[in-house]
Amino acid sequence: MENKLKKKLKKGKIVFGVTLGIGNPEVADALGNIGFDYINFDTQHTSLSVETVHSMMAAMSYSESTPIMRVVSNDLGQINRALDIGAHGVIVPLVNSKEDAEKAVYAARYSPKGGRSYGPRRAALRDQDYAETADKEVMIIPQIETKVALDRIDEILSVEGLDAMFVGPNDLSMSLGVFRKFDSPTFLKAIEKVMSSCESHEIAPGLLAPAGPVESSVEQGFKMINLGGDAGFMMVAARNAIEKARAAIKK
Repeated sequence: MENKLKKKLKKGKIVFGVTLGIGNPEVADALGNIGFDYINFDTQHTSLSVETVHSMMAAMSYSESTPIMRVVSNDLGQINRALDIGAHGVIVPLVNSKEDAEKAVYAARYSPKGGRSYGPRRAALRDQDYAETADKEVMIIPQIETKVALDRIDEILSVEGLDAMFVGPNDLSMSLGVFRKFDSPTFLKAIEKVMSSCESHEIAPGLLAPAGPVESSVEQGFKMINLGGDAGFMMVAARNAIEKARAAIKK
């Protein structure tokens, strides 16, 4: 396997993605062909099942977008299933300690480096050497979303096997007592701390949900930026269409 997302990040490029929660293969097929660098299948905060995500990933097989998946929890079984169906990376929520990060990496690596059980399904269809390439290409992406994680950011990002991380801006701001106040000094100071740690450990910093204008996120130094979700994009487009239509009646 070749992880195009990982390759771009290693070159220092800024990449953009979208989160999917609508369980239909046509959604992945459509959004996988308009230029997103990655597509995140979110099984933590949506009703998506592993079976549905499997079908959605198959629908975007010839897309240039890299499929990654946010698992429900930091669990070996959850991480194994996500990778076996073809995810090139897993986002692991609520990583609050070095031990949590080590647990996630262990679950995603084959023996002797980890405890992943061998049984790739869709993941190995086009790669007879998947067992060898997977450990090099698969991305483990811890999600930093609590004050506890922020306080331990350096020890978390020191774990071998991490290439990128995601800030969960909504949960992190809530944990800091400034829910969704992304321009507050408290939140901005937290982002500075994350950026400093990412630079020290050569980890690509990511933002899992919009936290103000994308220009600001780029200026802050984020390299992996999520631009929104399928349902949100659909509602914005529909709202703009109906507002435009009603405005035409008034003319």
